[in-house]
Amino acid sequence: MIRPPEHFETNRLRLRPIQENDALAVFEAWAGSPLATHYMNFRRHESLSATEAFTARCADCWRASTAFPWAVVAKSTGNLLGCIELRVSPPKADFGYIFSEMAWGQGFGTEVATAVVNWAIAQPQIFRVWATCHPDNMASVRVLEKAGLSYEATLTNWEARPQIDEPAGPSAVYAITKSANRSPP
Repeated sequence: MIRPPEHFETNRLRLRPIQENDALAVFEAWAGSPLATHYMNFRRHESLSATEAFTARCADCWRASTAFPWAVVAKSTGNLLGCIELRVSPPKADFGYIFSEMAWGQGFGTEVATAVVNWAIAQPQIFRVWATCHPDNMASVRVLEKAGLSYEATLTNWEARPQIDEPAGPSAVYAITKSANRSPP
């Protein structure tokens, strides 16, 4: 089983597991925000109880090693800016992220995506790291490209996006891969 580190540090950010007591900060930062959740494949949280269920799920994921959701925290202020989640299923891993509007346009998404992607693709059992985003979400497109992923395809009817009334909308797929370097038989 591949288990990423619980903590990452970048130049400006700390990543740590999302904890159940993060619910209020998560709700206020992005989970309850119509703008931050606009292109997401989950419904915006309309109550703190929805976010409490989410943070409990995050803690359970770490305990069970089924997914690895990190809180993204600014080193300079200690504020929670967003989250990134990695799901590992060799020979591949995928990830997704979300940030509060206050964190947009400052390179935080690229910074954390790059750190997580670099860690994942460096694992001997991982040959593909991928993510999706809505084709109209140009900010996410830029984050994925700057993190080293390349556009592969747009999948039709791939994900629901409740905020924009898409029960099955398109998703652009981005990935970074490495060769398996197998010896011939």
